[in-house]
Amino acid sequence: MNHKNSFLKNTLILFTAMFITKIIGAVLRIPLTNMLGGIGMGYFSTAYSFFNPVYTVLAAGLPTIVTKLTAQSSACGKYREARKIKRASLILSFAAGFIGTAFMLLLAVPFADFAAKSSDSVWAVLMISPSVIFCCIAAAYRGYYEGLSDMLPTALSQVIESVIKAILGLGFSAIVLHLGDIEKIAEDKVLPYAAAAAILGVTAGEFGGTLFLILRSKLRSDGITTEDLSKSPMAESTFEIIKKIMVQSLPISLGAVIINLSSLIDLLTISGGIQEVFVEKSDFFLTHYPIAVKESGIDNIGNFVYGSYTGIVLSLFMIITSLTSLIGKSALPGIASAYECGKKDELKKQVNILLSGIFIIGLPLCMSLSLLSEPVLSLLYPVRPAEVSVSITPLSVLCAGGIPIALCSGIFSVFQATGRSDIPIKLMMTGSVVKLIFNLLFIRIPFLSFSGAALSTVVSHITVSILGIIYLNKILEIECRPLSLMSRPFIAASACAAVSAFSYYILFDALNDIIRMLLSIAAGGLTYSVILLLIDKRLIELLKNYRKKKISV
Repeated sequence: MNHKNSFLKNTLILFTAMFITKIIGAVLRIPLTNMLGGIGMGYFSTAYSFFNPVYTVLAAGLPTIVTKLTAQSSACGKYREARKIKRASLILSFAAGFIGTAFMLLLAVPFADFAAKSSDSVWAVLMISPSVIFCCIAAAYRGYYEGLSDMLPTALSQVIESVIKAILGLGFSAIVLHLGDIEKIAEDKVLPYAAAAAILGVTAGEFGGTLFLILRSKLRSDGITTEDLSKSPMAESTFEIIKKIMVQSLPISLGAVIINLSSLIDLLTISGGIQEVFVEKSDFFLTHYPIAVKESGIDNIGNFVYGSYTGIVLSLFMIITSLTSLIGKSALPGIASAYECGKKDELKKQVNILLSGIFIIGLPLCMSLSLLSEPVLSLLYPVRPAEVSVSITPLSVLCAGGIPIALCSGIFSVFQATGRSDIPIKLMMTGSVVKLIFNLLFIRIPFLSFSGAALSTVVSHITVSILGIIYLNKILEIECRPLSLMSRPFIAASACAAVSAFSYYILFDALNDIIRMLLSIAAGGLTYSVILLLIDKRLIELLKNYRKKKISV
């Protein structure tokens, strides 16, 4: 019973922290995009696109392996070993972080000039470089505490990190822009430094979260007593533990790099590709996107579109995928348990629950946002009409094909829960090749150019999700039929999107834009709930069962 309560408590802590950090992240991204615009967000996103693969290679697998080793040691009463795992992971993380930071500092200029084709982004890259060492050290601490079933340090450090990022990121950037106004410096000359200032706030946030973990480790006990240490056996040498962590974490890190190649592909293809096609077909873009061309300038249109896509389109869309992954995770313990016990029927049931959760949550959000992308973007970014003009179609495309993207995340989770983490790597290698080919193809077509990355993302994830379902049925030997699971939520979501669009564009047309949007969302949400409950009897049964359990408790 205590283990169950501990699991529920830890899950609640992590989910709460994730929700808070996502809200704070949105608080940072939306006003920051309004401040920096597409060009400034291009510099901002370029820095992140360099940071992410470097950090992923060095430390993505570190917290997972440290958690696993620490949990195994503490479960067997090997508390000396647990403490040595902490020490070894900190030594390793510091060394990896130092190498990563030095690597980014040394390659900042060539990366900005040749890979990103945006020389002005070098300042943002330099500012984010120290984050590698802070993130690596934080990963070691978080892995250790999570291995001891204490999720609070992870949660608190993430919230502290997010708050500092939001406050200082916006604050530093606003100061630089204000100083530029006072000195009457042209905006295009100030933006590289304003973006770098925002990234400096991000680095400060990483430092703040890491400092909290260091101070907590120094000032508060980890729960291992002197008596526990005296009774525990001698541990392996620190060197042996470091070697063990490196060997076990490297495959996870490399897999994470492959799974997250999409952002790197976008960085390497969008800005330069659009700049090239603009030079060749400038008349088309001047006719169809005059505001964007005027705002960005002829020489910076590629970076402008890249910044708008990453700063606006992906930021909004990732809110949906975060929600679907959050809902889907509730089925993972059941999947792991059913698989370990060899219960095929229960395994199929739990997989269906996970996929149904993705459809039920994701479909109405994706379809409604696809139809309402223009008014939503105009409401969130009122001072950035040029950025909005190049983001409407990509957001609509990404949302229209959003379910395969969310579905991939759920399928990967099933494979990881059943001990086949190699399959997501293989699938995403295939998806990355498809993504790269179609990015290069679509971006070269003028009328698809600005939506090319979004369209190729949808195509690649459709490919991966189809292959994933085939593997799922073959390897787990279950009959998973996502189309039948999706049919009823799809009908309800179609009605939801239609009612939302009708309400916004026709029914509440005379009202204030914000009130109009809120009423339209409410009308769509109510329609979805009623229709889904009427046509999907499974939800009614679930509600009845939940009510019975609640009464019995």
